[in-house]
Amino acid sequence: MNASDHPRSSSLITAKNVDLSNCDRELVQFPGAIQSHGAMLIVDEPEYIIRQASENCADFVGQPAELLLGKSIANVFGHSTPQMLDRLQRMSLENGPVHVVRESFAGSARGINIFAHRCGGVLILELELVATQPDAPTTRLYSDVREAVAELEKTRGLQSFLDLAVERIRTFTGYDRVMAYKFAEDGSGHVVAESKRAKLEPYLGLHYPATDIPAPARRMFGLSWLRHLPDVNYVPVRLYPEFHPATHKPVDMSFAILRSVSVMYSGYLKNMGVKSTMVMPLMKEGQLWGLISAMHHSGPMQVQYEARMAAEFLSHMLSLLMGAKEDADGFNERLRMTAVTDQLVERLSREPDLHDSLGIADKSPNLLSQIPATGAAVVARGKISTLGITPPKRELESLVAWLATQDQMIFATNRLPEIYSPAAAYKSVASGALAARISPQSADFLMWFRPEHIEIVKWAGDPKKPVKISETDGQVRLQPRTSFALWKESVTGRSEPWRKDEQEIAANLRQAISEVILNRAQQIERINRELQDANVELDSFAYVASHDLKEPLRGVHLLASFLKRALEGKLNEQGRQQLETILKLTRRMDDLIESLLQYSRTGRLELKIEPVDMDELVDEAITDCRHSAGNHDVEIRRPRSLGMEKCDRVRTREIFTNLITNAKKYNDKPRRWVEIGVVNTTPRRYYVRDNGIGISEDSRERIFEIFRRIHGKDEFGGGIGAGLTITRRAVERHAGRIWVESALGKGSTFYFTLAPEVTT
Repeated sequence: MNASDHPRSSSLITAKNVDLSNCDRELVQFPGAIQSHGAMLIVDEPEYIIRQASENCADFVGQPAELLLGKSIANVFGHSTPQMLDRLQRMSLENGPVHVVRESFAGSARGINIFAHRCGGVLILELELVATQPDAPTTRLYSDVREAVAELEKTRGLQSFLDLAVERIRTFTGYDRVMAYKFAEDGSGHVVAESKRAKLEPYLGLHYPATDIPAPARRMFGLSWLRHLPDVNYVPVRLYPEFHPATHKPVDMSFAILRSVSVMYSGYLKNMGVKSTMVMPLMKEGQLWGLISAMHHSGPMQVQYEARMAAEFLSHMLSLLMGAKEDADGFNERLRMTAVTDQLVERLSREPDLHDSLGIADKSPNLLSQIPATGAAVVARGKISTLGITPPKRELESLVAWLATQDQMIFATNRLPEIYSPAAAYKSVASGALAARISPQSADFLMWFRPEHIEIVKWAGDPKKPVKISETDGQVRLQPRTSFALWKESVTGRSEPWRKDEQEIAANLRQAISEVILNRAQQIERINRELQDANVELDSFAYVASHDLKEPLRGVHLLASFLKRALEGKLNEQGRQQLETILKLTRRMDDLIESLLQYSRTGRLELKIEPVDMDELVDEAITDCRHSAGNHDVEIRRPRSLGMEKCDRVRTREIFTNLITNAKKYNDKPRRWVEIGVVNTTPRRYYVRDNGIGISEDSRERIFEIFRRIHGKDEFGGGIGAGLTITRRAVERHAGRIWVESALGKGSTFYFTLAPEVTT
């Protein structure tokens, strides 16, 4: 197999592929070499046969690499071999290097610590010389770590925790400088805490571009609790042979203690004047949050095994405590936001309209007191209510239309102008936007806004020149940057970022609103079912009652008529008037019962929906009411054709008949007219307009109540007050709506639709 076919070969930086993305493509886990302060053996199990060895093995085990190949480790190590084999068989070696034994070799005054782990299907043994004099007794190391952890637990807040952590680690390790470094979402870093020797230049507050610690390096730091580089100027020691003889693959050194570092990384450290480093990850919820980076400037510094193990334990504790400290910082604020959310939801349950419950600035609490922001908006049913400082409503309408295309229930950004260019026009008030979409089926949103925060970012060198490209002897080389001079950059068009807990609070409010709306919809559905059942029962009762009442009423009327004829000339004036009153009352009662029957039939009969020529239907209605309401001359106007409509022909003709009849009746003008027309909205609005007496504002709803007349029973031709009630019921059977616009003395216009209103 050709070496160029291996993944490590394809990651090499050459004159043909010079690019900053090389840093992100570099396969740092396959260096093919180790640091020079130790040795490495690659062993096949279960026979424990050595297949590869570092070229410096002679300095550690007294045999050169080429002579070790094919031998069992029992032929290399001395009296400790049984103990080593026992531990190798019993221990789990899948999670990184474990110390298995300390070995002594003839001719070596110092012992060797042996570490083992499995990776890529092979056993990796790493050998490291024992210090002539340990840095500190194990008991003292334990006491120091325990004391440091106790002090760290007592700190209040994340910043004081990190400040103390870097101070204690510098004291503990003896390094010249220790920094706490936090990663941003884009991979760049920010020094948030620092402890250093007095004469060193401070790095606190500086930002570093993502290319300083590229993605592969960040992944590697997240795999191990401690990375140690004793001497930046070491000469890499290669494995022999370069590839495993059976698999023809390079060794995966992701977890190896001795893994050789990238030349970009070592060159970067040299340019900073660093001689030795030790790096520990800060992990939160399984993700790399940041790093604790210890640097030595005065010379190489090898931290021995015992101290490293203590530091590794401390690294674990730092991550555990750090997450708790950061969470504690936001705990009280989250409690406050949650309490406000509960109040808003409780108000919403009493005031179902989103604009009334959440969109009024004078109500406390409100959206601005829930999540820290300078502006907020409620977008529902095509209406926008704003609180605080927000973009103009015209701009908000465009932003809402864009958000509706994003397919996100929670949208958050602190750089809105970068992803939605029209926002550049109002970046001073809304560079940051947080939006919670109420429902996937609608364009209703709750929105919060934060203004532009012009920030001066201090970079360690020009972030636009994170590397240096040089050309020597016709060869182009990519080198780490050499300048770390302070570089200030003004960042515009961004706001303070939205924290994760703020986004979660917005999501909680959205979910609560959805549940309130769902519960309300279920309640309305239940009430509608109950009303429907009650209406059916009421219709049945009205029909039966009115039908049964007609027979005895007809008998009373016939008997009174018979008495009138039989006693003609025999009754005095009082008796005659009493019989006339009985006849008049029975006729009126018959009209009432007939109206009740018609009202019941309108609610009970099945509609026959079909295409209807509305002009033809209105002609029929005009004919029906030609002789009603007296024989007054009335001009019938029809400005345009009414076209076709899908409706029930019989019920719709009744609607027009009743409205035209009323328009003719309630008119005291010498020249009377009735106009019948349509407005082409969705759905279409039909109207009957007159120049009659008009209706007062306080009577516009009462006229639709059954048996309710606003005039005397004998005025304007009399009547029983059921016509408009029956008309409204016929309209509602079509899922439509009827209403009146009128002014006393100026006539009335009755509008109605024959289909549901379209809501946006």
